[in-house]
Amino acid sequence: MSPGAAATAEAKDAAAAVVDRRLDELVALSHFVHGHPELCYGERASAHAVAEAIAAGGMGVTEGVYDLDTAFESRSGSGELVVAVCAEYDALPEIGHACGHNIIAATAVGAGLALATVADDVGLSVRVLGTPAEEGGGGKVLMLERGAFAGVHAAMMVHPSPIERATMACLAVSHWEVGYRGKSAHASAWP
Repeated sequence: MSPGAAATAEAKDAAAAVVDRRLDELVALSHFVHGHPELCYGERASAHAVAEAIAAGGMGVTEGVYDLDTAFESRSGSGELVVAVCAEYDALPEIGHACGHNIIAATAVGAGLALATVADDVGLSVRVLGTPAEEGGGGKVLMLERGAFAGVHAAMMVHPSPIERATMACLAVSHWEVGYRGKSAHASAWP
């Protein structure tokens, strides 16, 4: 195994260990958010619980960011590549968490804490963004307009599905065709 591959495997193992150690807490967080369904921009208990879980994992958290009471942000790492993990936690009216935002919130915490553990070793800066009002309120749009995603190279989240799928169909997307010029190269290797 090459030194680079060994370092990658080591970072993956370290990140996975964080999730394994906190698994019970993450499941409890998912259950809490599920048990407290709050609608767009009113997710006070849920947003605070998710932010507290991140803080309990050792990351600093600022609540009430981007002029949104139920948004939060956490940052760690000092690498040039900036990755954002989005946490959703709002519910649907009269339905609750049918879309699994409780799971999205808990997995965002787990992913954020795992990435924060290895961020400096792998050259990352990590942001966990609490994104309110996904179900009809446009929270991410307001956060984007107010600078939450400035400097972010990749933003991601996990969305549950009732079946196993390698890819998920999206209902609201914009498709872009991007062309690159230059020397071809294998990912993270030499041209």
